[in-house]
Amino acid sequence: MTMELFDPSRDPRADLAAARVAAVTDGKDILLVFGARWCPDCTAFEDWTADPAVSAVLAAKYHLVTVSVGTARGQRDQHTDLDAEFNHPMVGGIPAVSVLNPQGKIRFDSADGEFSRARRMKPEELLSFLEAGR
Repeated sequence: MTMELFDPSRDPRADLAAARVAAVTDGKDILLVFGARWCPDCTAFEDWTADPAVSAVLAAKYHLVTVSVGTARGQRDQHTDLDAEFNHPMVGGIPAVSVLNPQGKIRFDSADGEFSRARRMKPEELLSFLEAGR
């Protein structure tokens, strides 16, 4: 069973801090994803994490941290400070993805809105995005 992503009750700063500690230890990158439960493209992204190929890559190479950006349909006003801190990846739409190095610095992101149409995409497109950015 996949954990629920974009849980508005989670503290994304605490999750990110824990991911940084783990990443410094194991050398994995951090996959920071901004989204919302009300967003169909975000729930499609969440479904991708259960795909065997995606889950294998995530387990091997990333610490996944998700940020809920709003609880009501169309709302994107939660954790705007994190969005700003990480170069405004949400400008292109959600889900917005940033890949961070173990120290928390941006390697690359989806500020062009690559995943804002996730419900019409396939999990392999996330894998291609991750591979192309490395």
